Amino acid sequence: MIRHGIVAAVLALVACGGSSTPSSTNFASVSMIAANEVPPKTSAGTGNATYTVNGTTVHYKVTYNNLSGPPTAAHIHAGTPTTNSGPVVVPFTLPTTANGIIEGDFTAANIAAGSKDGVTVNAGDLNSLLAAFKAGNAYTNVHTAANTGGEIRGQILPTAQ
Repeated sequence: MIRHGIVAAVLALVACGGSSTPSSTNFASVSMIAANEVPPKTSAGTGNATYTVNGTTVHYKVTYNNLSGPPTAAHIHAGTPTTNSGPVVVPFTLPTTANGIIEGDFTAANIAAGSKDGVTVNAGDLNSLLAAFKAGNAYTNVHTAANTGGEIRGQILPTAQ
């Protein structure tokens, strides 16, 4: 009788997906600062970014303050903490103020290919980008006219669930 109950419980778990993985996964770029740029920059700019993966969609929110001017570019790069100019794999739509929020969603269709310093993200492949996030091999970068190579940067890392 107990054996039948265990089998029924296992079958129910399998039918529901059988995973203990949460339905969403969170990542963040905290401490987006000029000193994290490669090479380091000097700026009063700061920021942070959060990424919430829900199925096949990633919601991003990048908050930034005290930049030298409005962003000229903001995106996710593939690259280790010591990588200079890793390839852009996801571009963001920009606001036009030196303080603000960049927010939106992307899917696999928005991911471009990029490879540098042993980090590879494949075009249209969300799993390869998430693998880079999990390994700390991707970063959020915000560029300005005064800092064309990037003014603030932060590695993307998993957050506690």
